[in-house]
Amino acid sequence: MKHPNDDWEKEIQKEPFAESPFNEKHKQHVLRQVSWSQTTLKQTGALHPPERIPNGRMNPRKRRLRSGSVIGGVVVAALAGAFILWNGQIVEPVVERFYPTASLQLSDDPSMSLLTDRMKRTVAITMRDYLGKQLQVTLAKKGPITGWVYVEAGQELETDYAQMWLDGETGALVELNMRGEIPGDRLEHRFVRQIPGLLADIGSDSSMKPVRVLRSAIMKKGEEMPMMNTNLTLQNDDSYGSIQWKQDQVVYVSGDLELDTDRVTAEMLQTAQDAIKVLSGESTLPLQEVSYVRDDDQSEESIYLSLGDHYTVRITQGKSGTQYAVVDYGQYMPELKTMEDHENYVEELLGVEEEIIRQHAAPMVKQIFNIDLNDYTFYRDSSNLGMASFRPEGNEDPEGTTDSGGTTDSKFTTDSEEPSGTKDEIQIRYTQDARITMIERIQREENGSQ
Repeated sequence: MKHPNDDWEKEIQKEPFAESPFNEKHKQHVLRQVSWSQTTLKQTGALHPPERIPNGRMNPRKRRLRSGSVIGGVVVAALAGAFILWNGQIVEPVVERFYPTASLQLSDDPSMSLLTDRMKRTVAITMRDYLGKQLQVTLAKKGPITGWVYVEAGQELETDYAQMWLDGETGALVELNMRGEIPGDRLEHRFVRQIPGLLADIGSDSSMKPVRVLRSAIMKKGEEMPMMNTNLTLQNDDSYGSIQWKQDQVVYVSGDLELDTDRVTAEMLQTAQDAIKVLSGESTLPLQEVSYVRDDDQSEESIYLSLGDHYTVRITQGKSGTQYAVVDYGQYMPELKTMEDHENYVEELLGVEEEIIRQHAAPMVKQIFNIDLNDYTFYRDSSNLGMASFRPEGNEDPEGTTDSGGTTDSKFTTDSEEPSGTKDEIQIRYTQDARITMIERIQREENGSQ
């Protein structure tokens, strides 16, 4: 006698199921669902022998009912094991939509007995809707708050990890902290359909394909639903880009542009080349890449000009002001093999005297921005080694910063003598031998956000 699985294996190898990413556990869920569907049909009489009328013909009404039921049963059984393909994108298993706990993965930990059917359903739906995948639930325990049940899925040190706090009585979600990664081809269609238009809007290659999706979702007590963040990486043969969504709202789009894009004028390119010459001593470096960023969350637009092997000029404009950065991405950090090497390197960075940094930075700042650092006070960033800032004298430390020995926030507010109506700050990055590898001028509008 043939085992039911034999026929199932044949069916699953046919189109459109052949490419579906099934695993054994998922298959068993599907088999149970198919078995349930067939049992339901039998109980309703759908598979009983047809009634006949006196002339020996099948009753037309019964035939329609029987045919419809059988076809419906076949469709349910087939779709239960398949992924729906819509516009080339895998949407989701039908079983998981109508029976969410079918795909829930539970470990063998004894604590799984704490989970009620309602809790299991909440966990499965939450991961399905906000993560796009099911993580194995590894732990469940009663929380410190009476009536709460704490659920943990995945591994804390891995990319995929989730923490949930559920109401012990109703099984409802109370708090959530979750993250995970899914392949680019598993991105939901509601996001996929936006990609070409978003890339075209910034002048980038609209044919770039999703490569990697990072998801996170957070919900605090008292909130009605989690806040989901979706970070997408895109790539083609020669182009890279990224898109970010908060819930379903686009907040960030970036992508490579053609070198002859209208966004880069001859004057802009010449200014960038002159600035890099001051920083590096190298002249007329060729333009290698141009990329554009639209950050709706920060109300900013940025353009990146990559010249030579490791130099970049970044120009950012937004409602809070303008930033112009000249950056050397060369590898100047020594090889740190031991903890002692790391500690020595930190001491070397902290030991670079202000006067030495000024001697290296001041001429560059004067040439690039026509600003005299003699009128600016030096502040070392203690929370970001190798970073320092210069602010006009007399300007008080803003909230969250320390004295001239360091700061906990390198982007603090400064008063400016030029130009009128703006607030200036000069940020620099230096190496252990006082080599300047970045100079950035930040001009903040007085009525801009701080």
